[in-house]
Amino acid sequence: MTTSFFRHERYGDIPGVYEAIAESLKFYMEKYSALLPGYVFMPTHIHLLIVIDGKHLSAFMRDFKKYLAQHGLNIGAPGKSSIWETGYDRQAIESEIVFRTKLEYIHNNPGKAGLCVQAERWEWSSASSYLTDKRGPIPIWKDWLF
Repeated sequence: MTTSFFRHERYGDIPGVYEAIAESLKFYMEKYSALLPGYVFMPTHIHLLIVIDGKHLSAFMRDFKKYLAQHGLNIGAPGKSSIWETGYDRQAIESEIVFRTKLEYIHNNPGKAGLCVQAERWEWSSASSYLTDKRGPIPIWKDWLF
């Protein structure tokens, strides 16, 4: 699942934005009994690999995005009526090959954008949970491992 900041603005560069996203994500993951095998927060967008009952995905995304939009004044974006672009891109993952490809893609995203040299060095990604013993700011569900 991918969702972007409004007009692809670099809201991720604003101090506190990633922390607010992580807080919202953790809260709504628990509320909707969702699992998170992978994620990355980028300056203009986020990617989530999320395991959730399909009938709850729209409500999850609505609530998750609403949290940050309602706290926009607290993240340094005064006067902004919308933090997020409308909607989100999603793809059902139906095979291990597609899953691993998507996980690798999101983990490599910060490096391709020049934000880090090694994927595990980007704090706002699940890469370190897979490539090192370091745990990131959001718990990762790794029971999917084959």
